[in-house]
Amino acid sequence: MKSVKSIQKITKAMKMVAASKLRAIQTRAEKSRGLWQPFTALLGDTPSVDVKKSVIVTVSSDKGLCGGINSTSVKTSKALFKLTSGPDKEAKYVVVGEKAKAQLIRDSRKHIGISITELQKNPLNYTQVSLFHFLPPNIVGEATFFLFV
Repeated sequence: MKSVKSIQKITKAMKMVAASKLRAIQTRAEKSRGLWQPFTALLGDTPSVDVKKSVIVTVSSDKGLCGGINSTSVKTSKALFKLTSGPDKEAKYVVVGEKAKAQLIRDSRKHIGISITELQKNPLNYTQVSLFHFLPPNIVGEATFFLFV
């Protein structure tokens, strides 16, 4: 009976800690809305210019247990691909990370322009980070979308 009461006290304390952490994260998220809302109001969610060629840069992890983040990044990039591609438009993926590559290669193999993996083993330097430096000329588009989820 004494051990049950002790476990209940520990559980109650853990719930209180989790609730306070959640409140802090919610507050930070609400405060950050002021940073991105003016940009989406000014620029919109998708470009209003009609472009013929666009590049979607999808960023994910190479390994680890963040499946929800990786799948959200891939789902968002697929939806953006549907918006930016069509009969007279061309869209390509630039995939950074093994998890997104594995998901996109199943049904979008021919639309992947370049894939960059294992960055934790071979970190990029400043010159390589410049997107247009390591993109072949046939992949560079008129509009580039970056997806960091």
